[in-house]
Amino acid sequence: MGEDQQGEIQEQLADTVELLRWIIGVLAGSAWQNLGLVPNPASKKVVRNLEDARLAIDAAASLIEHLKLRVDEKERRDLDTLLANLRLNFVEQSAKPESTG
Repeated sequence: MGEDQQGEIQEQLADTVELLRWIIGVLAGSAWQNLGLVPNPASKKVVRNLEDARLAIDAAASLIEHLKLRVDEKERRDLDTLLANLRLNFVEQSAKPESTG
Protein backbone atom coordinates (compact mmCIF):
# COMPACT_ATOMS: atom_id res chain seq x y z
CA MET A 1 0.00 0.00 0.00
CA GLY A 2 1.45 3.35 -1.03
CA GLU A 3 1.78 6.43 1.14
CA ASP A 4 -1.07 8.13 -0.71
CA GLN A 5 -3.42 5.23 0.05
CA GLN A 6 -2.37 5.15 3.70
CA GLY A 7 -2.93 8.89 4.01
CA GLU A 8 -6.36 8.55 2.43
CA ILE A 9 -7.29 5.73 4.81
CA GLN A 10 -6.15 7.79 7.81
CA GLU A 11 -8.24 10.74 6.57
CA GLN A 12 -11.31 8.51 6.17
CA LEU A 13 -10.82 7.11 9.68
CA ALA A 14 -10.57 10.62 11.09
CA ASP A 15 -13.76 11.58 9.25
CA THR A 16 -15.50 8.49 10.63
CA VAL A 17 -14.37 9.28 14.18
CA GLU A 18 -15.73 12.82 13.82
CA LEU A 19 -18.99 11.45 12.45
CA LEU A 20 -19.32 9.08 15.41
CA ARG A 21 -18.65 11.94 17.84
CA TRP A 22 -21.39 13.97 16.18
CA ILE A 23 -23.90 11.10 16.17
CA ILE A 24 -23.19 10.35 19.84
CA GLY A 25 -23.83 14.01 20.64
CA VAL A 26 -27.13 13.93 18.76
CA LEU A 27 -28.19 10.72 20.53
CA ALA A 28 -27.22 12.14 23.92
CA GLY A 29 -29.25 15.28 23.21
CA SER A 30 -32.21 13.16 22.21
CA ALA A 31 -31.85 11.10 25.39
CA TRP A 32 -31.81 14.22 27.59
CA GLN A 33 -34.93 15.50 25.82
CA ASN A 34 -36.74 12.17 26.10
CA LEU A 35 -35.81 11.91 29.77
CA GLY A 36 -37.83 15.10 30.18
CA LEU A 37 -34.80 17.02 31.43
CA VAL A 38 -34.29 19.32 28.45
CA PRO A 39 -36.95 21.03 26.33
CA ASN A 40 -37.25 20.13 22.68
CA PRO A 41 -35.53 23.02 20.86
CA ALA A 42 -38.21 23.13 18.14
CA SER A 43 -41.34 23.00 20.30
CA LYS A 44 -39.83 24.39 23.53
CA LYS A 45 -41.85 21.71 25.35
CA VAL A 46 -40.53 19.24 27.89
CA VAL A 47 -41.86 15.77 27.15
CA ARG A 48 -40.82 12.51 28.80
CA ASN A 49 -40.62 9.37 26.65
CA LEU A 50 -38.54 6.80 28.50
CA GLU A 51 -38.78 4.21 25.72
CA ASP A 52 -37.16 6.60 23.24
CA ALA A 53 -34.66 7.73 25.89
CA ARG A 54 -33.60 4.11 26.42
CA LEU A 55 -33.19 3.60 22.68
CA ALA A 56 -31.02 6.72 22.35
CA ILE A 57 -28.88 5.74 25.36
CA ASP A 58 -28.40 2.17 24.14
CA ALA A 59 -27.50 3.34 20.62
CA ALA A 60 -25.01 5.87 22.02
CA ALA A 61 -23.50 3.18 24.26
CA SER A 62 -22.92 0.91 21.29
CA LEU A 63 -21.22 3.66 19.29
CA ILE A 64 -19.17 4.74 22.30
CA GLU A 65 -17.77 1.22 22.68
CA HIS A 66 -16.53 1.35 19.07
CA LEU A 67 -15.24 4.92 19.33
CA LYS A 68 -13.28 4.25 22.54
CA LEU A 69 -10.86 2.11 20.56
CA ARG A 70 -9.78 5.15 18.52
CA VAL A 71 -9.59 8.02 21.00
CA ASP A 72 -7.25 9.07 23.80
CA GLU A 73 -7.73 8.35 27.49
CA LYS A 74 -9.29 11.73 28.31
CA GLU A 75 -11.95 11.33 25.64
CA ARG A 76 -12.62 7.75 26.81
CA ARG A 77 -13.22 9.08 30.34
CA ASP A 78 -15.47 11.83 28.98
CA LEU A 79 -17.51 9.31 26.99
CA ASP A 80 -17.79 7.01 30.02
CA THR A 81 -18.95 9.95 32.14
CA LEU A 82 -21.56 10.96 29.55
CA LEU A 83 -22.91 7.42 29.40
CA ALA A 84 -22.93 7.04 33.19
CA ASN A 85 -24.83 10.33 33.57
CA LEU A 86 -27.40 9.33 30.97
CA ARG A 87 -27.93 5.94 32.59
CA LEU A 88 -28.17 7.38 36.10
CA ASN A 89 -30.72 9.95 34.98
CA PHE A 90 -32.68 7.24 33.16
CA VAL A 91 -32.92 5.23 36.38
CA GLU A 92 -33.97 8.33 38.33
CA GLN A 93 -36.62 9.30 35.78
CA SER A 94 -37.90 5.71 35.58
CA ALA A 95 -38.55 5.78 39.32
CA LYS A 96 -40.73 8.89 39.02
CA PRO A 97 -44.45 8.58 38.27
CA GLU A 98 -45.70 9.75 34.88
CA SER A 99 -46.77 13.37 35.02
CA THR A 100 -50.37 14.06 34.13
CA GLY A 101 -50.40 16.96 31.80
